[in-house]
Amino acid sequence: MTIFEAGGDMALDKIFILIIKTMPFKYNEIDGSPSFIDYEYEIVNKSLLAKYVAEMLLGHHHHILRIIKSLSASFPVHKNESIDQIIEKIVNADPSKRDGWLFQMISWIVLAKSKSGDLFYSNYPHFAPAQHGIDGLAITLNVDDTIKNIIITEDKCTIHPRNKITSQVFPEFKEFESGAKDNALVGIISSLIGGLNAGEILEKVQNDIFEKKYRLYRIGITREESHNSLNGRKNLFSNYDKCVDGSTSVRRSAASIHLEDMRDWMADFANQVINYLESKKN
Repeated sequence: MTIFEAGGDMALDKIFILIIKTMPFKYNEIDGSPSFIDYEYEIVNKSLLAKYVAEMLLGHHHHILRIIKSLSASFPVHKNESIDQIIEKIVNADPSKRDGWLFQMISWIVLAKSKSGDLFYSNYPHFAPAQHGIDGLAITLNVDDTIKNIIITEDKCTIHPRNKITSQVFPEFKEFESGAKDNALVGIISSLIGGLNAGEILEKVQNDIFEKKYRLYRIGITREESHNSLNGRKNLFSNYDKCVDGSTSVRRSAASIHLEDMRDWMADFANQVINYLESKKN
């Protein structure tokens, strides 16, 4: 007897509630082969996502990973002073910088959830609005501790997505492809596996870090309504294959979302994050 037979609709409702509690997104794959694949997502539980992002802002990304993997259901306590500092950063930031910062956290959670079945290790997003550096870098390992993929992400929360892609994202990806940022990759990947059997694993992966075939690129971006169709998506990511090699779309991915009245949506989201942070104070 299955759980569905045993509990009928009530069992289905419980399963749906359990899924929603741990996954604030709904995913869909848009195949723009051979140029790209867009793993678009829709936010189905904004308040839960605000809670996750707030915890990320407090530095609890490892805890979020445990929740994603259904290994934990509670959040750590935090000092009021530290919570106030995060709230102050959100309130005082320029709205576009604030939105970009929060969007980075959202994009990180989206990626972590999509890789929840893998041996997944990722760097922490930026600690403050408008911080410079690699937006997102993650690795997945095979069961023998060899590299499966290196995932390089550029995140843009913008009302001009095509312009951002051509002026900022593509040039950044070209630098990685040319090897100009290999030192950054080595440093971050070494740090990511530092808590594992680092010496043995590093011996296995140190040469593979420089192999382009393991590098997957990911554009995390807010898209316009005109980009919702397949043709619109092809226009948005046009010439992706000109800066990242590969005869197929395997190495060229995206994670896009359409938010109606994006700046208003993000302002409301920021308020929800702040409200949750306030609720953690004692």
